[in-house]
Amino acid sequence: MVEHPATLTLGRRGKREDVLWTDAQLAAEQVAVCETPRGGEVTLHAPGQLVAYPVIRIGRAIREHIERMAEVTIALFEQLGVDGVEFRADHPGVWRGDTKMASIGLHISRGVCVQGMSINLDVAPKLFGSLVSCGIPEIRMTSVSALRPEPLPPLAELAQRWAQAFADRAGYSLDWSPLPAPSPG
Repeated sequence: MVEHPATLTLGRRGKREDVLWTDAQLAAEQVAVCETPRGGEVTLHAPGQLVAYPVIRIGRAIREHIERMAEVTIALFEQLGVDGVEFRADHPGVWRGDTKMASIGLHISRGVCVQGMSINLDVAPKLFGSLVSCGIPEIRMTSVSALRPEPLPPLAELAQRWAQAFADRAGYSLDWSPLPAPSPG
């Protein structure tokens, strides 16, 4: 469970033309661009987004793994007062109406999954304009914070909630040990 600095990641099918901002705009907003071995196209990672990387042996149970991550995310959104969310397999992620709130991109090597899901909790809305998300120009992205007036609980608390719920559904025990915050500078 991590929170990344602002980064656009290009999956195996990602195209540089789906990064909409110029190099100058990216530099001004301190947004990095990098390639990743996960599936999918271009995805935003940013402060205010929880990224779950459950590194587990899934064998051939890929669909089950994807659905489990989505179910846990839907439950978290509902706990936070966001209803009407659903998993969509055609564009893997969690959606509310025509707006995507969480994206899934996997990389599986020798039956072990080493990528996961990005969950938009409190992402600066302007960052969503930096890309064609998932290669589909019509996709609109949003965060939980845009749908509720109350402040969100701390990201560390939400990370632990998500991880525990995922472990419970997968039949694993979880020994939660948060990492210390990085020292400034």
